[in-house]
Amino acid sequence: MAFRVPQEQIGPIKKFLELPDEKIGGFLDALTGARPQFNVSDLVSEISEPLDVPRPLADGIVRVLASIYLTRDLGTPLEKFLDREVFAALKRAQVFPAEAENAEAQWKRLRKFLLAALSLERSLGTAAKAGPVLTQHERIFADARIMTDLRPIYHLDVSEKPDAAVIIHMLKITQRDNFGNRSDEYFALDSNDIKLMKNVLERAVRKENTLKGIMKNSGVTVLDPKLFF
Repeated sequence: MAFRVPQEQIGPIKKFLELPDEKIGGFLDALTGARPQFNVSDLVSEISEPLDVPRPLADGIVRVLASIYLTRDLGTPLEKFLDREVFAALKRAQVFPAEAENAEAQWKRLRKFLLAALSLERSLGTAAKAGPVLTQHERIFADARIMTDLRPIYHLDVSEKPDAAVIIHMLKITQRDNFGNRSDEYFALDSNDIKLMKNVLERAVRKENTLKGIMKNSGVTVLDPKLFF
């Protein structure tokens, strides 16, 4: 399938090409110096402050870069991918001026920027891939809810007032797959199960903190997952 430019990305690309060379260079410098982030939004937050570029434009361009980064064919050299796929897609989307000479000039500026930016694994690569790496599973936890009920122990004569009851917790877990399809699973729990789950979760938190401590001086940044990527 041929590479294409989503409609919502055309505007930011056109505005980006209107920037002077020094601002495009500053944008690249900010990306180069950025720390690893979990998602595009956090990366934009880090680089937009020192940039004299509107936040919506910075956000739009970083999303363009992340989109290209994730969809490029890794079996094709980056230069060839940009020239064959991306340039053709940009022309189809009418990003460049109608005049061939001006179009070539703008593509030359953009190509230079893309070559450099798409090679930034520490900043752009991490922000583009962290979320997908975290969620590459058959089933992904999406939400949970517990509904608690009191169930009386009735006598043989159900019209008599019960003398005892039990409490049941119904755990509802919503899961999703990599296509966004959601489904629910239900589990009946008693108070012993609740205590067990609490202990299991607290143990998981302690293990996570241990791993973070081990990695603290390793030079590897352990990213905190966010609600979106």
